[in-house]
Amino acid sequence: MYQLDEIIIKRQSCRSYEPKPVAREDIIKCLDAARLAPSACNSQPWRFTIITEPQTKTKLADLLKIIGGNKFADEAPVLIAVAEEACPELMPGVLKKWDCKHFAHGDIGIAVAHLTLKATELGLATCIMGTFEDKDVKELLNIPEEHKTRVIISLGYPSDSKERGKNRKSLDEIARFIE
Repeated sequence: MYQLDEIIIKRQSCRSYEPKPVAREDIIKCLDAARLAPSACNSQPWRFTIITEPQTKTKLADLLKIIGGNKFADEAPVLIAVAEEACPELMPGVLKKWDCKHFAHGDIGIAVAHLTLKATELGLATCIMGTFEDKDVKELLNIPEEHKTRVIISLGYPSDSKERGKNRKSLDEIARFIE
């Protein structure tokens, strides 16, 4: 088992998958990690649709290729659509003037991070994709109209386990202390 720092370093976007199915129990472990993510006022605005059925998966993968990218999506044995639930009223009367979707974006990001890090811990690979037309994905997957599909995550075993270096800005470029 990896330590958290190792998992963070090891996690990378995968664009080449083995044609090996992912055990349902491993998918559930990833979803459970996402479910446990914090959210504003415990709103839990995320909804996950897991696609393993080949024909639907192929149709969804085609919807991810609208600008020529994500050609690998149909190789992944699992695709997970992450939708934002219609905005619940958070703290009635207190946050009424706030757009709670503002909170939901971050909340969904945290849940997706949990899911992808858990996948890495299990020896699985992921890629988070956002190039698609929401209406087309909702129609294909029967996602309620009032929800907004935010990302699609590919999940499976990587065909190449080589770790790529991470090209990141230094801490000095992105952080400052006020002391």
